[in-house]
Parts: sequence; structure tokens; C-alpha cells
Amino acid sequence: MPVKSFKFISPGIFINEIDNSQLPAVGAEIGPVIIGRTERGPAMRPVKVNSFSEFVEVFGNPIAGGQGGDIWRDGNYTTPTYASYAAQAYLRNSNAVTVVRLLGAEQTGLADSAAGKAGWHTTLDNDGDIEDNGGAYGLFVFNSASAGTAVNGALAAVWYLTTGSIQLSGTLRGGAGTTIADSAGQLYADNGGEYKALIQGAAGATAKEVSFNFTPSSSKYIRKVFNTNPTLTNSSITDSSLVETYWLGQTYERHLADVVGGTTSTFGVVLGLDSASSDAADFRAGFQAAQTPWIIAQDMGALENYQAEDMAKLFKFHTLDAGEDEQKKLKISIADIKASTSVDDPYGSFSVLVRDARDNDNAPVILERYSSVNLNPNSTSYIGRAIGDQFLVWDDVIRSHRVYGNYLNASKFIRVEVNSTVDAGAADPAYLPFGSFGPVRLKRWTYNSGDSGSAPASSWVTGGLGGIPHAASVKFIDGGDGLESGAFTGSAFYPAIPLRVSASAGGLSNPKNAYFGIDTTQNGNNRHDESYSDVVRMLPPAVDSFATTTSTEFSYMFSLDDISGSASDANSLGVWVSGSRLAGNSFTSGTYTDVLDQGYNRFTVPLCGGFDGLNITEKDPFNYTRALADGTDSTKYAYYSAKRAIDTVADPEVVEYNLMAMPGIYHAGLTSHMMEVCEARGDALAVIDLDSGYRTSAESTDTIANRVGSVSTAISNLNTRGVNSSYGCAYYPWVQINDSISNSLLWAPPSIVALGTFSSSQRKSELWFAPAGFTRGGLTEGSAGIGVIQTRERLTSKDRDNLYEANINPIASFPAEGIVIFGQKTLQVTPSALDRINVRRLMIYVKKEISRMAATVLFDQNVPATWNRFMSKAEPFLRSVQARLGLSDFKIILDESTTTADLVDRNVMYAKIFLKPARSIEFIALDFVISSTGAGFED
Repeated sequence: MPVKSFKFISPGIFINEIDNSQLPAVGAEIGPVIIGRTERGPAMRPVKVNSFSEFVEVFGNPIAGGQGGDIWRDGNYTTPTYASYAAQAYLRNSNAVTVVRLLGAEQTGLADSAAGKAGWHTTLDNDGDIEDNGGAYGLFVFNSASAGTAVNGALAAVWYLTTGSIQLSGTLRGGAGTTIADSAGQLYADNGGEYKALIQGAAGATAKEVSFNFTPSSSKYIRKVFNTNPTLTNSSITDSSLVETYWLGQTYERHLADVVGGTTSTFGVVLGLDSASSDAADFRAGFQAAQTPWIIAQDMGALENYQAEDMAKLFKFHTLDAGEDEQKKLKISIADIKASTSVDDPYGSFSVLVRDARDNDNAPVILERYSSVNLNPNSTSYIGRAIGDQFLVWDDVIRSHRVYGNYLNASKFIRVEVNSTVDAGAADPAYLPFGSFGPVRLKRWTYNSGDSGSAPASSWVTGGLGGIPHAASVKFIDGGDGLESGAFTGSAFYPAIPLRVSASAGGLSNPKNAYFGIDTTQNGNNRHDESYSDVVRMLPPAVDSFATTTSTEFSYMFSLDDISGSASDANSLGVWVSGSRLAGNSFTSGTYTDVLDQGYNRFTVPLCGGFDGLNITEKDPFNYTRALADGTDSTKYAYYSAKRAIDTVADPEVVEYNLMAMPGIYHAGLTSHMMEVCEARGDALAVIDLDSGYRTSAESTDTIANRVGSVSTAISNLNTRGVNSSYGCAYYPWVQINDSISNSLLWAPPSIVALGTFSSSQRKSELWFAPAGFTRGGLTEGSAGIGVIQTRERLTSKDRDNLYEANINPIASFPAEGIVIFGQKTLQVTPSALDRINVRRLMIYVKKEISRMAATVLFDQNVPATWNRFMSKAEPFLRSVQARLGLSDFKIILDESTTTADLVDRNVMYAKIFLKPARSIEFIALDFVISSTGAGFED
């Protein structure tokens, strides 16, 4: 502070403190970008994590593979998630990784019959249409009733068949027996709560006969006795003795109990699920995020006109590109709803809670809370501002994401979509969230025996495609002296999430703490309903999962307006009954605030309709043999998805990284694209895996001897490609690692341990030291950041020579020293300093840091004073690198000889920076001279 800045009036001592000891800000650490499958998390966009614990929180634990079980419901744990292990290996010694989780995407504008469609289906013919054989079959169960009485039924289960059909067997509703030939579409009585199903081949012969029920504790529980693993239908990866022609998909235990009642004295029928040329087993679509239904406002009109579906739509929530996982694990609650009490501020307030879907209202598990938000766009507590509304849309033309929305996302899980009228401030300020639409479901169908020989009146039930498997007519048997005699009239309902009916349900100590709306618990207790994850699944893509059509409806309409009780009794127990307000007996028959005054000011909505877009019949949806080989953007969705993931991180102004890896994906075109992106950026090194002929068990049923690959194949395949780039490097062979979390062993691609050594080498010394050799490349000694047990192939000295000559870095195993990375070449064929990894990484680092320094003088005056300021930053930095053994010498020239008068006139500052990179020792020559006894060493 100069002396003239002091204000001297009367005599005294004036003191000012100047702190010149402040350290310069340290930039955020830059690590690798890793592309691949993870257990869960944001999809197809870069997300940075700063520790392995944060990685697990966002993307889940690494999956070692080899796990069976109920894959339809629990997810695919059959093959390793290599990207997760790569992140674990690197984060062991560093604190920065950017992850792009792979899901199934498809090129914009593909025809429905295109081979490049994402997702899955059971079987297609040559025209891309669903075949008559195979498909989806639904079991509809009806409650018993006397003759002539209408009954209710529910879709209880869905099977997906690659060929053949599934039918019931046993005693017909009329009491008679049956044969396979006439079993399609007939009603069968249960046998003490059990049904018997016949799984038939394409020709109609019975392949398997299974008895089942819907009691989870029973040994014949439906999910225990039927195959629930879709990958077992894939004969390319399943032993012929274990191949199945079907799998059991959704089962709706809670829905069945709510609609039909008890599990005995029922009757059922299996029907094909299709509509014209569309099939319920056709899930060919790209990944999509889950959503809540629209949340609606309270009724502000006349009581006698009330219809919940006519209420104003306020907002809805979307997950952040997370596919199916988040809808199974999260639900949203609206709580603390308060009407305005201020004349000056007509907007009320409420809270938004992101909850664990498996919790219950007795013990809510709140993952995020946004308190006292409102619908006032000019408020700092506006819901859009508090939670965030931005989302990304991929543009295939510019090969980049477009960003939409006004507010940055504050939530780790969701974003909000606000109705445009509300967002414009044009909605009634008194509006409060009071309820919601239900998820979309197929409309119920009804059948009356008077419609003899005809199919039920529904576009998604009957044998619309013809043939025996999907019966052309539904033969509901009437008459006889059996369990149920007389005509049949029934209505079959598709699944809906049950709603809380009473505030006392679940045994809450204080009923006023009840969250009305959806109920995710089992009927009669507070345990989670496992069938909930099936109810919130996406409908077949031929049906819109978020908007109604002629064949769909909202599964429910809920509003606090329909909570009833005694308004004069402060302790009145609230009960939800649809139509209460219209009947004039709800709390809000007076005013909408009455139900809030009673303390019933909260409700819960589901997230639904998310989809991973992956082929669930593959253990590894991104395997080389079927998913990637010979792929293009329009013919293989896995290829398109991987390439798009690379393109999401192509722009250096979108995401920073200094390494790129896509572990386990060795498609030549994709790995070349990785190197091209890194070279175009100039600030990253691609660590690629090579096609060495090695195939995992997810590729085929061949013996390991036929899948192991070889040194010669790896070299030959690389030489054929003609790669010549210092922005790529490769290693050989695969290694076996130990998953310390699950204590499992698995074979992993070499790029995983290579990334680990890059991280540990940088921590032990500097990034420009070679990440190889016994000191920094000793995998047995822990340099990979993850336990390495053995190599897939034990390399000889000749193997190592051949690999290194082809610019492939060997992973060698020595008797005494253990497993070691024994090379550090880039894939540059032309001899230069840049054919070594340590030099390439040095140059990436130096260029990045010098460019940052240059940015500080951008738009300053192009005069010697500015040049000197740049030099004063660049020279100490390079001197520091030299002192730390990165450079042997350097020189910077920035004066009138480089930045000439002509360049000054063109607004250019031009500097020349000469560097001599320090080289690593890769060859040591030692002469041992044996001398005679009398020789003197002084000579």
C-alpha cells in the first residue's frame, strides 16, 4: 500500500500488513479417463471422482463376475466390470479419475428393423419382424367366483422365449383334463395354490414340466423353479447341456395379492403378449433415464367438478442418465407442504426428499433433502434453482452433447422438469404439490363368455401373430361339474404400484408421519416388496412409458384431496379413498388447507421407465465376437456406444485428462479412435488393449486352450494395423488379479495394471520416470495398485524381444523378482525420443503447464514487458523439471527475433522452447574382465 494511500490528518503511526507469503493456487489433479461398464451410475457422460470411496458411492463396487442368481431382477454380475478395476488400480496412488460408464445407445434415426438397434429381443425373422415362434407370454390369474359372477384377474408373471411356447397344464376350470394340443389359452384351476407349466419346443413337444407357486418361502416359488438368467438362452456362451429356451422375467407378487387375494382357489391362463407386428419381447431401444410421473396441484375449483387427472401439472423428476438401477433404488417424497400465510408472498413451500426405495415410512432413509423450496421462479428457493434442471442431449451431427436447462444440477441423483407455465411464473401462486399421476400401464382387458371363440378385447393380449404358440383364440372353458362351472366374465389388470390407504398402515407410532402415495413394502409388513423393481420397469418401446395412448392408461391417480376423515377431530385417522373429494367427504371438502392442517402433508412417487439399452442375453454386452467385430455406427449398437463414449471426451475444453483407457475393449477401430482423439488433443496418452486372440468365457464355449491367444497373434494383428503414434501404448498379456473386496480372482486386461503403474510411478518419483522395471513396474510388489497373481502366458526372453521390437510392452514373470512390466515403448514406429512413454508423458505435462502460463498473458499488451512476465513463469517451471530429472537442458527464446514486428501487428506472441528430455536406462552393458593374479588394477 503506497504512502499516498494513507489519509494523514493528525499526527500518528499508520500501519498496513502486506502478505507476500501466499502460495499459488494448486490446480486440480488431472488423471485418466476410463471408459467401460460399472455396476451403476451416470451413463455416457464424463464424471470425475477424487477417491475410490467416491467412485464406489457413485458407480458401485467392482464386479468380479461369475455370479449367477436372479439376474433379471438383481442385474448382470456374470462378467467383470474392468473399468471399475482400472479406477481402483489408479486411485490407489492418486486422487483423480474421470469415468464414462457405458450403456447401450443407438445411432439417431435408425429404422426399427436395423441391425444397429440397442437393447434386446427374443427372436427376429429376416425382415426384422418378430417371429411367431417364441416371444413374451403372460400368466393371468383370476380369483374364484360362483357361476355368472364377474371376477378380477391380474398379470402375475411374464416369460420370454427364444423359441417354442409355454402353456399351463392340469385341471381345466370346468373340471375336465386336457392335452397339450388344446391347452393354449385355456383356464386352469390351481392345485392347492400351485400351477403346472409346460415349456414347449418350436414343434410343440414338451421340453420341461414345472410346478410353481407364488409363495417366496416355498421350494416351488416361481422365481426358484424357473430360469431367471437370460444369458442361458445364448448358445454361443452356454454349454449345450445347460442352454435354456426361455427365462422368467417379471413376477408381480404384491399386485397379484392385492387384486386376486389369496393364492389358492384361483384359476389362470397363459396368453401371448403382442400387438399386430409389435411384441412384448421386443426391447430394442437405447438407454433412457427414469422419471417420476407428473406431480399435480390441489383442486382450486368447484367440488362437484373434481377429477384428479384434470389438475394442473407442476413438475416431475428425472434421474441423471442412470438407466435401470436408480429406479430400483430410489423414490421421491414431497413433504412439509405448507400453504402461504403471507399477504406479500402468495407462494407456499414444500420439501423434496430423495429416499432409498427399500426403506419404509417408519424409518425413512433420506439420501438428499431440499427443504422449503417453492414454485416462485424469482425466488432463491425456486425448485428448479434448488435442485437443478440441466440435462444433456447427444447430437450425432456435431458429435457432442448439447446442454439444456437453466440451472446447474445440485443433486447427485435427479434433475427437475418444471411445467413451462409454472416456470414462466404464469401459474396460480397458491398451487402446491398435492399428488401425482401413476406410472403408465397397459389397459385392462375384459372377457365375457358371450363372445364365444373371440380373443379378449385388448391390443396386447391374443395370438395376433397366428400360430400355435400365440393362440389365435382364447378358449375360456365354460360348464361342467368342476371347480368353477358356468359362464366366465372377468377383467384382467396390468400391474400397478399399491398406494397407502390408511395412515395407520405399517404401525407408525405417529400416523401423521405417514407418507401417502406409493407403498413399496410387502402386503402386511414393512419389508421391501421385491416385485417393486418389476413394476417400475420400462414398457416395451412400442409403448410410451411416460404418456398414455389408446392401449395404455395411468395406473392410478393420487391426490391429498382424496384423504378423508373427520375434519372436526384433530386426531382423526386419515384414509385415502379415490373419489372422496368428489363425494364431498374428504378433508378438503371445505378448503385445501384442511388436510394440511390435519398433518397429512406428505406423499411419495416412484421413479420408473429407465432402461440400460443393453443386450441382456450377453454376459458381456460389449464383447468382441458378437457385439463389436465388424461393427459400424449403424450395424452394432455396442460399437456405436463405445465410439460415442470416446467422442464425449474428445474436446479438451469439456474434460481434462492425461491418459485414456477402455479396458477389455480391443476392437482395432475403437482403439485407433482413442489414439486419434489423444493425438488431436495433444495432452493425453491412450493405453490400449490389443487383440491377441485371447477370448474370455463371455465370448464362446471354447476350451481355454482355444481361447488363450498368443504373442505371435498380438504382434501380427498390430502390424497389420500399421499404427505409428506416440500417443498410444500397449501391453501383453492379460493378468490375473485379486479383488480385495470380494476376495475373488479374475483375469483382467493388461491396460488395468498399466494404469496402476502409471499412478504409483508418479507418486514414487515423477510422471516422467519410466513406469516399468523392478523399481516402478513390479506388479508382484504392488506397483499396479491392485494385487496381481499371475500372467495368462509366461513369456520367454525371445517372446519379450519379439514384443518389444513390435512396440508392445511385455509383462514378464521372473522366478525371483515376480511379475514385472518390462518395457515402456509407445506405439510410434519412427525412432525418436517420443517412442518412449516417459518422454511422451513429460511432453504432455510440460505442454499443458506452459500453455496454462501462456493463458495468463492472453489479451495483454504484446510488448517486451509481457514477454518477460511469461518468461519469468516458464523458466522457473522448466528449471524445476530439470532439477527433478525430467530434462537434461532447455532454452526459451522470446524476443524480437521470434515475435517480429510483423507478428506484433498480427497480434501474435511467438516463443521457441527447446527441450532435451532425460532418457531412461533400458539397456545396461557390463564388461567383466578377468585378470591374472599379478595384474595391477591401477593400470
